[in-house]
Amino acid sequence: MIELQDRHRIEEYLREELRIVNIHLPYTRKTLSELLKEEFPHVVLRDGSFHYFKRSELELLAQLLPTSKWDRLRLPILIEITPEYGEGVAIIKDDVEAEVVAKLLGIDLRVPLIIYRPQISILRRRLPTATQYVFSLRILVEK
Repeated sequence: MIELQDRHRIEEYLREELRIVNIHLPYTRKTLSELLKEEFPHVVLRDGSFHYFKRSELELLAQLLPTSKWDRLRLPILIEITPEYGEGVAIIKDDVEAEVVAKLLGIDLRVPLIIYRPQISILRRRLPTATQYVFSLRILVEK
């Protein structure tokens, strides 16, 4: 059995590791509406660098969604990778993000939207700058 003190130490270590592997994520995400208005659409990342969006990807997303939802689609779309779902599986948790991904992939909409390796490949190929991976971990430590 893992002692409480050891469990806390392990959890703290894992939190720090996740912070490091997710350093590529933005401080805040912007809406599709905001990004379409910018001359050079971008967000600031946690490491202080900039992530730029291709205008063609933003225009594709605008075609896939009614204008009434442009203020609700926050970019980049987060593709969550977690061992909870198994290898080669990802999840899209946000309802508007799930809607646009389902339309792009031609699949039924469910929230959260679970997608598999071949679909992840298609999504990343079609929207390389408008999507990003986020790594998460549900800590399951024996008490």
